[in-house]
Amino acid sequence: MNRRGSFVAPLIVILLGLMFLLRNFWPAIPVGDIVAKYWPFLLIAWGGLRLLEILSSAMMRRPLPRNGISGGEWVLIVFLFIFFSGFHAVQRRHWFPDERAFRGFVVNMGENYDYGLNPVEKPSGKTPRIVIESFRGNARIMGADVDTVKVTGRKSIRSFQQAEADKANTNTPLELVAQGNDMIVRTNQDRVTDTLRVSNDLEITVPRGSSVQAHGRLGDFDITDISGSVDINSDNAGVRMQNIGGDVRVEVSKSDIVRASDLKGSLELKGHGNDVDFQNIAGQVTITGGFLGQLQFRNLAKPLRYEGDRVQFNVERLPGQIHTGPGEFTASNLVGPIRLSASSRDVQISDFTQSLDLNLDRGDIDLRPGTGTPAPKMDVRTRSGDIDLALPPTGKYDLKLTTDRGTAENEYGTPFTLEETDRGGTVNGTAGAGPQMRLETSRGKVSVRKSTGEGGEENVRVIPQPSKPPAAPLKPQEQ
Repeated sequence: MNRRGSFVAPLIVILLGLMFLLRNFWPAIPVGDIVAKYWPFLLIAWGGLRLLEILSSAMMRRPLPRNGISGGEWVLIVFLFIFFSGFHAVQRRHWFPDERAFRGFVVNMGENYDYGLNPVEKPSGKTPRIVIESFRGNARIMGADVDTVKVTGRKSIRSFQQAEADKANTNTPLELVAQGNDMIVRTNQDRVTDTLRVSNDLEITVPRGSSVQAHGRLGDFDITDISGSVDINSDNAGVRMQNIGGDVRVEVSKSDIVRASDLKGSLELKGHGNDVDFQNIAGQVTITGGFLGQLQFRNLAKPLRYEGDRVQFNVERLPGQIHTGPGEFTASNLVGPIRLSASSRDVQISDFTQSLDLNLDRGDIDLRPGTGTPAPKMDVRTRSGDIDLALPPTGKYDLKLTTDRGTAENEYGTPFTLEETDRGGTVNGTAGAGPQMRLETSRGKVSVRKSTGEGGEENVRVIPQPSKPPAAPLKPQEQ
């Protein structure tokens, strides 16, 4: 009797093929992240389908296989495990839980005990440096017209026994230590064993002339109304800053939100996280790392430099705003030179000046330069996507708009002409001694039209706003 083959492997191949086909049609779909996170479901589905096959054979009184899974299938399972485990490690930067993860699992099984902190206060002068030693918890730092540093708050201890938590509370007093111009806020959390979890919620009032240097492991920082510099380094923190006079540096391994407004100095952000919201910043803004949520920038007086894992862009000045999120980049009122490079993103840019250098692997491009003179120089490329260009009715242009495979449209009219080929087309022409505009797509539609001018319906772009988290620091998440 011929042995009937299993249909499990073909179904898995079909499923993987559908995922990558969707990725080609909708580039914004994070196929890599989905595969890295959910690949074990392939093994679950495989086992479930093989079980159904065996039950179906039994119900229909067919001969049952000697083994539920053949030797060849076991070899394939081992191969899939090795491949997808490595793929997960690349996407997530880790695979096996470390000692810290196991320790956190045990600690989270305990009960939470809350304690009040004895307030501490010491004279500091007008311009101290506030140093917050590495700790777990939230810190709200507020500048005021004082010449002392005052710390209040609460403490939370997770433990299996009340007596053990009480002892840990006694061993972790809140201290304020003066060393020269430094005022050190010390929580002494390192005095307890790793089987306990101690976290502090601190309210710190400081002179307005203070600077801040803070280190944290888990929790949020909220800093307002100080004229000195800020330096924050944390494993996992949300950071909110407002009305800061000096330079700001933030480095986070993981963050739900980094928000800054009304800064008079420069801002440097490094690390990884989700949302970023910067507005009203007088100095240069530099961001390095991977921030994968909603990014919003408004009213930046100096250059903005963003070097991310999936997108890089530079802007010399930003009187308007930029919003970027998964699969999109929307901006208005930018001063160039402007540079944008991304693997997969739909781009909409309006009211921009100077030059634009735009390079995409995939994504549609919608451009509406400002009405100023001269028009911006453009060097725009996408391998797969449509390009729509709207130019003011009066201006000097040297345009070449090309598609290798797709349709080309000239709705602007003279002085531009349309040249069509069997597979693509080009719109080109000159109007005066204008700057070069070179826009091309390997696959997609290209079109040029006249913009309706300021206030025209087609120039209006609604930029989505990220949801605002509460102003107060969030409670640290247990992990």
